[in-house]
Amino acid sequence: MIDNISFSTTGEGTFTRQYTGIHKLWPYDLLVEVSAVSVNPVDLKLAAKNANGKRILGYDAVGTVVDMGSSVRGVEKGDRVFYAGTTVREGAHQKLQLVDHRITAHAPTKLTDGQAAAMPLTALTAWELLFERMGFVPKEGVNKGQLLMINGAGGVGSIASQIAKWAGFKVTATSSPKNFEWLQKNGVKECVDYHQDLIVEAGARKFDAVVSFHDISDYFPAVAKVVKPFGKVGTIVETKKDLPMNLLKNTNVDFYWEYMFAKTEQQMKIESQGAILTRIAEMLDAGILHTTLTKEFTGGISCDTLEAAFARVAKGAIGKTVVSGGVKE
Repeated sequence: MIDNISFSTTGEGTFTRQYTGIHKLWPYDLLVEVSAVSVNPVDLKLAAKNANGKRILGYDAVGTVVDMGSSVRGVEKGDRVFYAGTTVREGAHQKLQLVDHRITAHAPTKLTDGQAAAMPLTALTAWELLFERMGFVPKEGVNKGQLLMINGAGGVGSIASQIAKWAGFKVTATSSPKNFEWLQKNGVKECVDYHQDLIVEAGARKFDAVVSFHDISDYFPAVAKVVKPFGKVGTIVETKKDLPMNLLKNTNVDFYWEYMFAKTEQQMKIESQGAILTRIAEMLDAGILHTTLTKEFTGGISCDTLEAAFARVAKGAIGKTVVSGGVKE
């Protein structure tokens, strides 16, 4: 066993520092010294359920490989990797983390640790929703039509709009008016105040696809009216209400769920996440995509910086929030 500093929650947004042991290095594992992590809404949900501190949380991470299992290929000690992690193993809020190398990729070389740590979970979610779940083509400019995004200024929306524009869509997105400039920076063609009636704002226009990065329950009747017949609707957020799916029946509109952790939880197609992140890294280095980092807490991963990052995300901040500088002894 190796002494390892980690941080666990004692309640929502509250952390304690502790020493834990690194468990057995399995054949496909990397042992990564974590240098930066980002906070996602899912972290807040799990923190509230982890008041006893039994689990180490944290998903998005960038770090340096310090050891690896016997079946790892294409990675060397000292390589810088990034990844979104999994719900079925201990998370990234620790100095040394074990992670299956098949869900990792070499980090973008032109991005800082903080800029890169902002990207994995949201980029995977957006890519899987658009190209794997909804079946659009992951090639530049080949998809035609109009795409509506609900909650376009959040972490997933901020990268999904970039990817969708690259893929050929004309993107419309909802947000607070104060975030319209951020939407436009990320490739949104038309910005819509989320307070307004979607049906009124759409007018006579119909969208080829609608994706929601917020609970779609309250929007669903409007979405059913603004999506084209034979169109597509997708979401990533569990709903608080049952959805009236019959509203989509007579127009043959397809509905899709996306859950980024399904692959590792079900142990299916997990290597595809490493492949997607490799492509995302290439696009970031080429300037096709840009980081969605909007706030970075530097100076090290600690109880204080994690609590500050959690508090910012809880307020619904745009883009991504990151803690960088590694864990200090």
